[in-house]
Amino acid sequence: MNRRSKIRCISFAAAGAAALLAWAIGATATVNEQNRQLAAARELALNRTCEYLEQIDTDLTKAAYAATPAMLGRLADDMHANAAGAKSTLSALDGGDHTLWNLYKFLSQVSAYTAGLQKKTAAGGVISEEERVTVRQLQGYAKDLKRRFSYMLDLLNAGYFSFDAIDRELKQTEDASEQMVSYLGAVHEAEDDLEDFPTLIYDGPFSDHITEKTSALLEGAAEISLQDAKRIAAKAMGAEEKDVYADGPTGGKLASYAFHAAGGRRAAVTVRGGYPAYVLSDAVAGETRLSALDAVSRGAERLRELGYADMVSTYYAIEDGICTVNFALRQDGYVIYPDLIKVRVSLTDGAVVAMDASDYLMNHIQRTVPAPLLTEEEAAEKARHLNVLRTKKAVIPTEGGGEQFAYELLCEDDAGKHVLIYVDTVTGEEDDILILLYADGGTLTK
Repeated sequence: MNRRSKIRCISFAAAGAAALLAWAIGATATVNEQNRQLAAARELALNRTCEYLEQIDTDLTKAAYAATPAMLGRLADDMHANAAGAKSTLSALDGGDHTLWNLYKFLSQVSAYTAGLQKKTAAGGVISEEERVTVRQLQGYAKDLKRRFSYMLDLLNAGYFSFDAIDRELKQTEDASEQMVSYLGAVHEAEDDLEDFPTLIYDGPFSDHITEKTSALLEGAAEISLQDAKRIAAKAMGAEEKDVYADGPTGGKLASYAFHAAGGRRAAVTVRGGYPAYVLSDAVAGETRLSALDAVSRGAERLRELGYADMVSTYYAIEDGICTVNFALRQDGYVIYPDLIKVRVSLTDGAVVAMDASDYLMNHIQRTVPAPLLTEEEAAEKARHLNVLRTKKAVIPTEGGGEQFAYELLCEDDAGKHVLIYVDTVTGEEDDILILLYADGGTLTK
């Protein structure tokens, strides 16, 4: 072989090696990318499983309090959808092999049992105490599963394990489901003090009701000038009018004039009607000197000064020296939850550091209150399996954007847990159920 041939062979060999190396690198990169995608998919599936178990836990808790076919039907539909979703995400976790068959079986039974109770009540039957005990037992299992999977997610996020390690464990045992439950059980026992905090809605029921409708209150109001809006904003911020500066108009369904003043104070006033839409401040609370009742009183007084009369406090929460209070309109003996204003009050000096009237402005209308066809005593009979502590009339928002006139029953079960049950004043059906949780900072619901 002459010198030129040797050089050509070496060149071909080098090119071949380079091509092989490039292929190997590309193949490795492809495998790594596939592994990353698989890991991301499983992490998403674990997140979604936790969410589904969370909702099933809440729905089962509500089912233990429910008494009417309509409410049980809504809960049964929710649980059927969430059980199906949980099965789908579990399938992604176990590779579609259904190795966690005990969990699939449990999810199916939860859905079927609730649907059976709904059919029984629809046929005129009454849920027995034994059946309610069964529902509470199912809820206990759901809560335990939710806690374990949530803790598993916490460990994953903290980097304490990988899905590859779990795959190896599952493949090395004949009873993969038992191995998984054992693993999760060991995780749970290692953290006995782990608290189970469900998804919570602060400041009481219906505090974040979202609707797509436009504001009837503003549509029928006349437009005000920028100067008039500035005067209203100055009063809302507690500033001199000469020290208030316009930031320009804002669009959207609550079109407003925006302003600012010294001290990080900001406010918006609606173009139509001249209503204070929000007030914000950069003020930070210091030493706590006032009580929650003081904050409620200061907040109600401030709302009256801003033109929002007949507002009553519903719920509050305290955090970092600030008391956030929900105020709802009171009309003809009803608490109108959709007409909601949030006020944040400093517990240092009672100053209102924030006010948000967007829900009120979006939802307030002239309502015709229907005569109840149901008495308070008849409404309380709907919750005869519970101890009814207090009854009042309320207007609550519906998922479809409408409103319902209802009796709000504050009830207590045998374990001392409190729940709000809303019974339609006309049909007598249960419109909603909210579970009350009490914390140091205030009252929470789910």
